[in-house]
Amino acid sequence: IDSVAQLALIEDWSKRNPASVPFEVMLEIGIDGGRTGCRTHAEAVAVASAVRASSAAKLVGIESYEGLNATGSTEQDTAFAKALMDRIEAVARHCDTQQLFETDEVLVSAGGSAIFDLVAGRLKPALGSPVRGLLRSGCYVTHDHGFYKRMVNVADERMGCECGEGLTPAMEVWANVQSRPEPGLAILSVGKRDVSFDMSMPIPIAHAARGALQSHAVPTSWKVTALNDQHAYLRWDASDEAQAPVVGDRVGLGISHPCTTFDKWHWMPVVENDYRVSDAVVIHF
Repeated sequence: IDSVAQLALIEDWSKRNPASVPFEVMLEIGIDGGRTGCRTHAEAVAVASAVRASSAAKLVGIESYEGLNATGSTEQDTAFAKALMDRIEAVARHCDTQQLFETDEVLVSAGGSAIFDLVAGRLKPALGSPVRGLLRSGCYVTHDHGFYKRMVNVADERMGCECGEGLTPAMEVWANVQSRPEPGLAILSVGKRDVSFDMSMPIPIAHAARGALQSHAVPTSWKVTALNDQHAYLRWDASDEAQAPVVGDRVGLGISHPCTTFDKWHWMPVVENDYRVSDAVVIHF
């Protein structure tokens, strides 16, 4: 919750449903120019006080989301995360001393998938009640080959992870080569309906000849330059023509931003390192 207007909607619903129990809500701390959340300390404590005075809701914690403001610069991101977590802690302490929380265990939650390491240590401020810190970094589930790979590589450096010790991409989308209509171009059987493209084009990472059970890395010149609904345009430099794919081959694609690939599929196979299918997961995104 981030406003008394939201609280008024909850109270209106509760009046029309007198048998309902109070909603458990978390107060959201927001960022100027960002999405939801209280922008100032005064605004936050005013909303918290209004919740405490209401019979329709009770305050059980404080939360925020810092991920959209991550830059990939450790100096900038560290300063930003500290300032945000200082604000969260100040609001939490105010709510604690003024007895605005109505819970045996206060929740404090933050942690987008880009700079989670910079907020994790600040999720359990010392309050008069027990505190449970909740780190919510959803993209760790599969990671990716683009945006989060770049961002988490920086986090790995901050945490002292050796190369290969951190998160590694776990989602790939494979497509067939449908056509080779002109030199330097292959049309793949994958498009906007199948793979995310909101942060960057899919990234060619592997190639397998038709019928082959093993794949190999692709030349660095291979690039997906455009997507239609169900087709991708794979291009390469003339110097790599000898390694170019042919009709019937398969091309493995990495993605940038897993969330908008998950929502395109009803289910996904789980595969081992040799691509043997070992399980499947149903997607409810």
